[in-house]
Amino acid sequence: MTQIKVMIVEDELITAEAISILLKKLNYDPIAIVPSGEEAISKIRNLNLDLILMDIILAGTMDGIETAQFINTNYNIPIIFITAYGDKKTLDRAKLSEPYGYIVKPITNEDDLLPTIELAMYNHEVKNKLKKDHEKFEQIKQLFQPDKLILPSQVKKPLEKRNYLEQAKEDLDPMLEIETLGEKINLVEWLKSFSNPDRFLILELLKSQSLKLDEIQMLIGKSQSTSSHHIKKLEKTGFIKGWKNGKYIYYSLNKPKLMEFVYLWENWIKNLSS
Repeated sequence: MTQIKVMIVEDELITAEAISILLKKLNYDPIAIVPSGEEAISKIRNLNLDLILMDIILAGTMDGIETAQFINTNYNIPIIFITAYGDKKTLDRAKLSEPYGYIVKPITNEDDLLPTIELAMYNHEVKNKLKKDHEKFEQIKQLFQPDKLILPSQVKKPLEKRNYLEQAKEDLDPMLEIETLGEKINLVEWLKSFSNPDRFLILELLKSQSLKLDEIQMLIGKSQSTSSHHIKKLEKTGFIKGWKNGKYIYYSLNKPKLMEFVYLWENWIKNLSS
């Protein structure tokens, strides 16, 4: 298995060397130790890094949080903060850089590092997969958006002249409803859940496991209010359901409702083409 390559950004050399030794015991490869954010940024472009351990308080003009924000904007590398400062104000500011975890100093053994690093690497892999799925979905979604036709220019121009799209809009029923089991179902509203990429990703995440709101928020990379809005919309269609377990609410797929949607959609398509 390929070793995970790690950069340690820490201005206390003794601390940095101690972390490096622990990483080697865990079979990680600490390929760089730097004392400042500026030096980390200058070296990062020449290193094939998998992970960065970043102290919050650093030598130089940039602290660890500012450095992490720059790296997040320009590179796709997970960052874990190592810090002796666990106060709420510092942690709230650190959250703005979307770190993959925190390790509080002093770090005395491998167990202080291993769980946080493994979880960070797993979450990074999941986010990368979701990003790729998101990009694929956006390409597919363009096929269904009249204002983003992906057609050769020699085909697109005659279509624009004949104004087929405007005619199609007039012929469409914006409130397409189907009655099933005494309930009126609006297929257009249901389809909106799939046309929104964030809601589509939430459905993908819930395929394999139940999740809490904060877990969904972290994985789709949106604010709590935005994540809550998407969850309410999905609950309204019945595609997901929530239940309380202790003080937390968990969400999971409502698979019977999804299968009902697939059945209704397939039948509507058959009727349309017959």
